[in-house]
Amino acid sequence: MAIVLNTKFSLGLTIIVYLLLTGCSTHVVITGEHPPVLVQPLDYNVGLVLNSSFTDYSFTREKDDQKIIITLGDSQTQLFSQIFEGIFTSTQRLQVKPQITTNPMDLVVIPRVEKLQVSMPDETSLNVFEVWIQYKLEIFDTNSALITEWSVSSYGRTQTRFLKSTESALHQATNSALRDAGAQIVIGFNRIPKIRDWVKRKTGSNNAR
Repeated sequence: MAIVLNTKFSLGLTIIVYLLLTGCSTHVVITGEHPPVLVQPLDYNVGLVLNSSFTDYSFTREKDDQKIIITLGDSQTQLFSQIFEGIFTSTQRLQVKPQITTNPMDLVVIPRVEKLQVSMPDETSLNVFEVWIQYKLEIFDTNSALITEWSVSSYGRTQTRFLKSTESALHQATNSALRDAGAQIVIGFNRIPKIRDWVKRKTGSNNAR
């Protein structure tokens, strides 16, 4: 009888430990469609370099015995592909930056995630989930010369009272941050001073032929 009790106690303790461990870990895989790009596309051929660090990107935070994992590589890959296919008439997705001798493209864009930050409701007085994403886009010309580096900082939030779980709240806040980044890129790309200068030079060069 003592053996049975010990076995039950051991099993119960194992279940409790398992629940405690899984209860402190949150893993969110970001999915969902992004709004279409509604701009007049520029007549240029652009190479969009999305390497594995971007396409497989996952954020992990461990704080106060709480582990949060947000996997958004697939979603941001879809977003950036959709954005640049809408901004330009021709976009080729690449895994590496092309060599000068084999580069038929007018521009090459290489985005990367510089920083992702999460704020939980118990960390602020706002009772919301917040997500910040900072991207950096390196933009090169056809000769692989760097035109500019552009930083895009986006933000998303979700109020806790609207959602049933931490996972759904973080999912919605991250999607909101992705949409914010997408909107900024679509609206702001042509407004980057060095890109405007490049377009003027490119247009003048084409007219001179």
